[in-house]
Amino acid sequence: MLLSYQSNFCFIHIEKAAGSSIQDALQPWADHKIRSRLRRRLAWLGPLNRIGGLYRAVQFPEHAIAREVQRCLPPEVYASLFKFAFVRNPWDRLVSRHAHLLRSTDRRRHSVVSRMENFEDFVNWEIQRNAFQHPYVTDESGNRIVDFIGYYERLNEDFAEVCAHLKLQADLPHANISPHRDYRTYYTPKTRELVAREFKRDIEMFGYTFDDLAGS
Repeated sequence: MLLSYQSNFCFIHIEKAAGSSIQDALQPWADHKIRSRLRRRLAWLGPLNRIGGLYRAVQFPEHAIAREVQRCLPPEVYASLFKFAFVRNPWDRLVSRHAHLLRSTDRRRHSVVSRMENFEDFVNWEIQRNAFQHPYVTDESGNRIVDFIGYYERLNEDFAEVCAHLKLQADLPHANISPHRDYRTYYTPKTRELVAREFKRDIEMFGYTFDDLAGS
């Protein structure tokens, strides 16, 4: 994730939804801190970080969810930030993650994925990991707690909207790309339905269909 108290934004970084590119683009406006194990552990204190402005020293995990940030920041500070995230078609996102783990030989999960017999095995494995997108942008009751949700499928347009709101001029690079063929070719009727069932909340909340963004 990326925080800027000066430019008043909080980017919630969801895996495999162009997050690395967005972070690279907005990094010049982010708050820079010396990386510290102690500062990373401050997040464990939750609301105690609100005392004496300690929250400004917190280093959140790269993929921190919005409710974790909300717990640590004073309510008025959290409310003042423009909080946004980007999401991706769940069927497409799974294929991208599969391709990423296969090519990333330095990743801990590479050896596990490379031994799988087929993509269906990977889908079943990812489901057990609970790799959903909606928890990134909702509170414990399932209510949305971010101001803007952009879509990977219209990345350039939605990122331009973010920049316009923040009054920033930023170029969007292409980072951490996982090349693969059309995601729909990876699915059988069984795996397509499996994702539809298990990722139902993501699909309904963000308006997706198997073929793309609903209504597009």
